[in-house]
Amino acid sequence: MKYAIMHVAMRICPKCRLIASDDPVCPECGWNIALGGVAGPASDLALRYAEHLQYMAIFAALMFGASLLVSFTTTRGSQFLPAVSMGLLVTGLIADAFLLLLIYRTAAMFAEASRWMVGAVLTFPFGTLVFAWLLARRARLGGAAVLPSHDDEP
Repeated sequence: MKYAIMHVAMRICPKCRLIASDDPVCPECGWNIALGGVAGPASDLALRYAEHLQYMAIFAALMFGASLLVSFTTTRGSQFLPAVSMGLLVTGLIADAFLLLLIYRTAAMFAEASRWMVGAVLTFPFGTLVFAWLLARRARLGGAAVLPSHDDEP
């Protein structure tokens, strides 16, 4: 007796979590894998958040880099340069904390706040810069933006 082996591909929709066949469009919510879930152009708010994400990521990276450079230039007996280095490092950490808040608000527009925040918090402080840059790209691509309600804010 011979058995027929069927290769069935299944996929979990990232939007509604429905387990369905390997179709490019989810039968439940209409999410399209070919477009990456993008349903339309980016809103003005998403574009503004994308700009702020990139500016904050660049600022935090500059603060961390400047702190590292200043710490390498310190000499024995110097009291001023270590204080400047620590000031730059703390400024970078504070900017990174505000970057986490901005990542949360931007990702909440796309109902993806928990995924982005887990990644950003687990890689804090330096991986946050990468997550901010990637989320800014995601925000520029557009898609179905959900305006955050007052209940979503931390």
